[in-house]
Amino acid sequence: MINDIQQSCEDLKLYGVLRSYQSIADECGKLNAGYSEYLEQVLKYELQQRELRARETVLKMAGFPVVKTLEGFDFSSSNINQLQVQELASLGFIANKENVIFVGSPGTGKTHLAISLGYLATQKRVKARFITVADLMLQLEVAKSQNRLNTFISKTVAHPSVLILDEFGYVKLNEEQANFMFLLVNKRYETGSIIITSNLTFSQWQGVLNNDEALTAAIMDRLIHHSHIININGESHRLKQKMKAGIIPAKM
Repeated sequence: MINDIQQSCEDLKLYGVLRSYQSIADECGKLNAGYSEYLEQVLKYELQQRELRARETVLKMAGFPVVKTLEGFDFSSSNINQLQVQELASLGFIANKENVIFVGSPGTGKTHLAISLGYLATQKRVKARFITVADLMLQLEVAKSQNRLNTFISKTVAHPSVLILDEFGYVKLNEEQANFMFLLVNKRYETGSIIITSNLTFSQWQGVLNNDEALTAAIMDRLIHHSHIININGESHRLKQKMKAGIIPAKM
């Protein structure tokens, strides 16, 4: 009978039931629980395990280099509006297909906050995708050379509910790459959220986008419309940690 139960669970893909039916039966037996209560407990465990597996799958697909949380962010070391970030943590901006733009000096926590919001999304089983702008441009160029640009854009750029573009401004884009940037922003305009981090003020973006004034205006118009802009000022968290550890001398 046990082998029949195990086979039935595998055929029906009830892997939570397969792992738990015996232990839950033992526990219910000790409590003199009825059949209905036993069935309820087994099915509840199955649903919990399916939810866990779904979150793990969405998290893996997001491609975060590391997992960061808002609880792990030091709000005291910057001038960031904590209430604004906490409001974003409700993920209403994703439902409304709005954008979030983090602007600040290197090391001030832009990527940490971007990943934190993306991580929260994955825990709600909302599809997210993290990628640096430099890596994205490289992948777009490869996809174009292999005649699969439309497929790549559909799967990587358009498919996630929230696309996180990290480190915009660290690498200047050539004409084709700048056009790619417009293509992806235009593709997601009012159809999906973008979170973007940048070390540059908006007035400096044109220099990154191949000094194309018209293209820059078009990208910024679509990106900033329906967006939450968060400016972060403060010392680099990485430098502060190194000073604290004595790796580099503290400021005199």
